[in-house]
Amino acid sequence: MRVDNLNGLVTLFYDGSDIWDRPLHDEYDYEKERLSDACLDFWKERESWQQVIIEEGVTVIPKMAFYKCKNIQRVIFANTVIRIEREAFLRCGNLVYVKLSIQLIYIGRYAFSKTNLSSVFIPPRCEHIDHYAFTINKNLLIFHVPQQTRLGHSHGVIGRTKLIESSPFADRYGGRMQEAHIWIKNLNGSDEFSLHRACCSYQPLQEVIHGIVQERGLGAFKKKNKIGITPSAYIKVNPFADVKEIEIIRYYMKHMMGEID
Repeated sequence: MRVDNLNGLVTLFYDGSDIWDRPLHDEYDYEKERLSDACLDFWKERESWQQVIIEEGVTVIPKMAFYKCKNIQRVIFANTVIRIEREAFLRCGNLVYVKLSIQLIYIGRYAFSKTNLSSVFIPPRCEHIDHYAFTINKNLLIFHVPQQTRLGHSHGVIGRTKLIESSPFADRYGGRMQEAHIWIKNLNGSDEFSLHRACCSYQPLQEVIHGIVQERGLGAFKKKNKIGITPSAYIKVNPFADVKEIEIIRYYMKHMMGEID
């Protein structure tokens, strides 16, 4: 592994090495008055990282690998990663952006719990997201998950987020979280929100989006769905999108209003 400065952020280029030391963690948590130099160095290094780039060839992010790395803001996964184990990024309180691997099939318990994500796009091959994986993300409002992905039960994958608060099925005890997940999965499923459905798909087809906008007008592009998100907002944050908002606007202006210099 190496650490470098990239775009103004202290960046760890992660090669899959074991970077978690349970004894040093226990010393930090339970023996705060008698911290060894090794313990202090361990936490000083972890708290220095502001960005993590997972290098090509890494397939698994181990359990608790980045636990409590409180200053990490961004994580970019190589497309070789297929599993993120439990608690891998638990309590990374400043984490606001993740770009997941297109090959990802599993996300473990509490993997991104107690972070600060506002949008999450689960890759289309993901098979299972375990219990509590994205809980206690107070600003999470976009959680786009493929229909076939299995979601954890109990208090759910996304409890204590803005999404669950918005769901008509949610209750304060989490007793109907699975119904809430179904609601979230189908937010864009009706014809009323067909443009959302197109924009929120993975690698959305430009011709489909253009066709809907051409039929309904550019105003449809800024129509909010049931939780107040517009297709334009999805396009801007979806890392798998192959079309930009400006391209849609230019297409609409060209085909519906004539050529414009």
